Amino acid sequence: MKTLRACLLRIAGLFSTARRERDLSNEIESHLQLHMDDNLRAGMPPELARRDALLKLGGVEVLKEACRDRRSVPFVENLLRDVRFALRQLQRNPGFTATAILMLALGMCASIAIFAFVDAALLKPLPYRDPARLVSAPEKTPTSPQSVLSYPDYLDWKRLNTVFSSLDAYQHSAFALSTASGAEKASGARVTDGFFRTLGVTPVIGRDFHPGEDLSAAPRTALLSYAA
Repeated sequence: MKTLRACLLRIAGLFSTARRERDLSNEIESHLQLHMDDNLRAGMPPELARRDALLKLGGVEVLKEACRDRRSVPFVENLLRDVRFALRQLQRNPGFTATAILMLALGMCASIAIFAFVDAALLKPLPYRDPARLVSAPEKTPTSPQSVLSYPDYLDWKRLNTVFSSLDAYQHSAFALSTASGAEKASGARVTDGFFRTLGVTPVIGRDFHPGEDLSAAPRTALLSYAA
């Protein structure tokens, strides 16, 4: 209970600085006067009595500082004092303040953007089944270490595959979407029939692609995303 009371008094001391200083000065002055009265009764002159009382207390300012440390939280108090001083300096120099705010904003935006990229690409796992087992297998040519794979080559790779549990391909593309207000551009991708099964993704509504629906002679079939 004593520890809790001491903590509460320290926190309260942060919000009543003026009153605390007055009480502290009055308390120290009363102690100083008691020592002076003892010295005066002992026959000391007033000047010598006050000097001896100050020596016994160890100095008024030193005593005040020690009492402040026990009646508040020095770290928080110093931090608030520094913040108030910084705000006063920024208010006196509006040009410097605007430049500092602009630099801080740019630094924060850059840090947030970099963290978002790192979080999405490196930290957060891919929203697929067994993401650690997913690999990209591009084609390699003498002029390009990562080249686009053609559909006939994909069919050959799939037929000769003895390494992967499944092998599928995709190609980002743009489509024209007919709406009541006219045609709109919609982003999408052309995928092979087992693409979603390889990723371990199942449609929320409707069915997945059937085998053979990726062939050029098959009827066109589409799966819509939430964005569409």
